[in-house]
Order: sequence, then structure tokens, then C-alpha cells
Amino acid sequence: LASVLAVFIYGCATLPIISLQELADAPVGGAAQFFYDSEGGRAEGYLIRPRGEGPFPLMVLLHGHSWRGDGATRLLPVAEQLSKDLCYASLAISLPGYGMTEVPGDKDDKETISRVVLDGISTVGKLPWVDRKRMMLYGFSRGAVFAATLAGKVRGLRSVVLHSGAYDLPRLYQETPSPWVRRSLNPNGESNPHLFSIIPEVSAWTAPTLILHGGNDHLVPTNQAYLLRDRLQALRKPFRFAIFPEAGHRLPSDSVKKEVLSFLTENVGSACER
Repeated sequence: LASVLAVFIYGCATLPIISLQELADAPVGGAAQFFYDSEGGRAEGYLIRPRGEGPFPLMVLLHGHSWRGDGATRLLPVAEQLSKDLCYASLAISLPGYGMTEVPGDKDDKETISRVVLDGISTVGKLPWVDRKRMMLYGFSRGAVFAATLAGKVRGLRSVVLHSGAYDLPRLYQETPSPWVRRSLNPNGESNPHLFSIIPEVSAWTAPTLILHGGNDHLVPTNQAYLLRDRLQALRKPFRFAIFPEAGHRLPSDSVKKEVLSFLTENVGSACER
């Protein structure tokens, strides 16, 4: 699976833009760009339809921060890999402030982001070849933060993959050695910034969770992963925990692929025709 920090630019000519009415007949194999209404604006999604009849489990991918401002296109290599290896329908969504998603309000507001993602799931979930009873979330870095906020809100959720994420933002703000992370969390330089922690919400989680983190992450300290692990363990929630001791925020792609495919196969299974 591609690294969360990899930049992958798709040529516009290779990505057909399709209407909501055309989603049911989306082309097989490649990514199709579409737009849907959300939060008084419009959100950008990319959908990959596997080969076969379906219905297919749906993997929803949420990207991390990008200096370029690009969004969901960064995750298309991952989405295509999951579609190829496990025959999952894959939906990559550009979060507010990124890609071509344009919604009013604060791009960091978790309620706004949650509704944009849930609206995307609702739109794609109506397709006859998508199985709404087998849903998955995969968040990368900043996307992992918001995937975690949705872990107790998505119906039919069968697994969650959290890749280099943060789960207690007030603590991250105090502990990160990165001035850039602190500025990102508190762009206005407030003395007491309003930041949220996901840890109290874990009690509502039911889907198995895979936590992936670098042991040498200088942006998001590894302690963030341990905080979530300890909470899941205390509540006896199903999870798998993988620390890559030598890795920073960028994790080794081959090792990540092995962990992710093993976890998803165990908890959701392959949808490929035998």
C-alpha cells in the first residue's frame, strides 16, 4: 500500500467525471470522479468498482494533510490495490479544504467533516453493487484522526484501519516536538485552543481496529497509538496493534500492506469471485 506521504498525481484524462445518476454503471477497475451535495456545498469523491457482480464491501479512505492542497487523489493507489487484492469497492473522499471539496465553515471542524464523510457513504451505499452491511474505514495521519471520530457512527462498520494518527489532540499539542503540528492544531495562537480527544468515544466502538504507527514518529508521538491501544484493551474491544520501530511518520509500505491485508481478510474477508 502506498505511503501516506506519497504524492501520486493522476492525469485528468484518465479519470472520468461521472454524475450521481451514472454511479450505478461506474466503469470497472479505474477510479471515477464524482461530486455530491453536503453541508451546503459539494464534496469530491473517487470511486473504484471491482470486477465481478458484487455486492462488494465498501472501503472509505480518508487522506492526510497535503501542502499541495490535493485530497483524495493521494489515496487512489491504495484504493486500487484494495480493489485488486480483495475486490472491495473503494471510496476516497477529499475532506473540507482539500481537493475540489467546497463546503462552508471550518475545515477542521469534526462535525462538518463527519457529515461530509457520512453523506459520501450514504450516496455510494445506495448503489446495487455496494454492500452496506460490510463497511470499512481507512484513515491516514490527519485522516486517521477523523476516521476514529467516525468509528462509532458508521452503520455496518466491520473494520477500522488507523495509520499514523492522533487520538488525543490536547495531549498531542503538549507533547509533539513539531512546531508545525502545534501551529496546525492552533493556527490562531490561542492560549487555550479548543481541541478534542477521541479516547472517551472508544466505548461506542464495535468494529475491530488496526493501529499502525512508527516508533520514531517525530510529528505524532508513538504515545498516541499506545493511548488508544490501552483504552481499547481496557474496554476489551477487538484490535490489532503494529508498531514499526525504525519508522517515522512514513511507514514501510510492504510491511503495512502485509498487516492491512491480513487484518482485513480476517475481519471482512475477500470479495473476489472464486
